[in-house]
Amino acid sequence: MADWSNLQTDIVGSIVRKLAIPDYIRFRAVCTSWNRVCVCRDVSNDPRVDPWLMLPTKTLEDAKFFSIPERKNETIRILSTATIFGSLWTPVGSSHGWLVFFNLNQGTIQLVNPISGGQFELPPLGREHFSKAVLLDMSESNFSVAIVYGNRKGYKVTRKGSRSWSFVDSKHILIDIFKHRRQLYTIDIYGTVEVWAEPPRSWPDADGPLVDPYMHPSLAQRKFNCLVETPAGDLMKVKRQSQNKFAVWILSRETSSFESTEDIGDFALFVSHHNSFCFPTKDHLNLKANCVYFIDNYKNLCAFNLEHGTKELIQGLETPALPRQDAFLWFIPSLK
Repeated sequence: MADWSNLQTDIVGSIVRKLAIPDYIRFRAVCTSWNRVCVCRDVSNDPRVDPWLMLPTKTLEDAKFFSIPERKNETIRILSTATIFGSLWTPVGSSHGWLVFFNLNQGTIQLVNPISGGQFELPPLGREHFSKAVLLDMSESNFSVAIVYGNRKGYKVTRKGSRSWSFVDSKHILIDIFKHRRQLYTIDIYGTVEVWAEPPRSWPDADGPLVDPYMHPSLAQRKFNCLVETPAGDLMKVKRQSQNKFAVWILSRETSSFESTEDIGDFALFVSHHNSFCFPTKDHLNLKANCVYFIDNYKNLCAFNLEHGTKELIQGLETPALPRQDAFLWFIPSLK
């Protein structure tokens, strides 16, 4: 019988780099020699990172995710939310491999990494409703989190070690907030992008106003608009022009203006009410380049092709029979 624990180090490393994170964790548990190769700092033996869709779950169920490239479900038990107040915890944001959970009844909010088990308690917010929570940045020494309301002006922000939230006023109701190249950008209900720096600068929506000025905020939220950053470091604005159609603009470094594009190269966009990001499709099975992945009004997983302007259904996802379309959020698992 072959002794698999004695495989050559370079062969084990090649295997590790092709594994998704759940399989990587199981791989490390097989034997000490395989685990030693995985944690070796002299060689980069990191597993493959895939985009996941976090699915709505029922009372006291474990967290469920759908891996887009592998077209299969992953179930993870998140102890900090499953054992404390049970079903009262609701995911309200995701970024940098972390999830943001909010407990409306208690007014408490926390950061959780479902892969590493890391957890940070944030200052309590009280029993106030807000639209989304955004993890602006995350490092070993610091992080910052912002919340936008979706129905009133301004946003709140807190940082690691802070005991409270700071409120920042804005001219209009904000629907997204994003940190890009150490500067803070926001987008309001009219589609105007603004960078919070000196001197202030803003970019009105060149494709027309996002909403009617007299539209009720709850209706305005249905008009989707968000900011994302490409792996190459470019800032993009994504707008949902209709039920099944999206448009993309990239902030030009030469002209400092947003320029419309129908070609984002070997990248795919993943957009939802709670969070959005850009992801490379190279070496990822079943990922389609130059597409926008989204959940349609019928809770189907779809890909909109920017070049051809067509929508395609992505098979394999069985969505729960829940009423809210915005209950879904995207997630990139991380070991850190």
